[in-house]
Amino acid sequence: MAVVLQWMAAVFGGALVLASLGFWAIPGSMFSPELTSFKMALVSLFGIFGVTLIWFASHGTKYEIQVDLAKLEIREVLRNSKGVARIQSRIPFEKIGSVFIDRTQKENGRVRLVMRLGNSAQVLEVARDQEENLTGLRDKMGRDLLGRNAPMRTKANRGYILEGAEGVIKPKAIA
Repeated sequence: MAVVLQWMAAVFGGALVLASLGFWAIPGSMFSPELTSFKMALVSLFGIFGVTLIWFASHGTKYEIQVDLAKLEIREVLRNSKGVARIQSRIPFEKIGSVFIDRTQKENGRVRLVMRLGNSAQVLEVARDQEENLTGLRDKMGRDLLGRNAPMRTKANRGYILEGAEGVIKPKAIA
């Protein structure tokens, strides 16, 4: 959702900046004293709002989950194309209730690795991949986040790109 909002903000902000510049190109009213103050106010308003929307759009579009073992927290981050990361939320380790593989949302043979927030129904998606690739990561995260002695796996895990992770997922009402 943040990615869609940022693209819309970039397009709308660019249109506002172009519109603010276009007010000076209207023929016949360029130096009209009656319109000069009105045009200055409108150009300032459109320009400031447009630049603000463009600034918001530059925040980033790549969603990441970062595990910080030094500060004992999970961070949800949006990273832009230049590599600058902006923190969206911080979750202390003590608020994590469990780390598990969710097989109910299986698509194309891929399952989700999620963390449950406390004892609630809210979960934070960490990665999507084949189940055999996520078990080692689940065990390591369980040891790191929850302090449990999960069994060690001998096979090394490959890296994960967290594109498409959804962030905190609120439970849907069950009828």
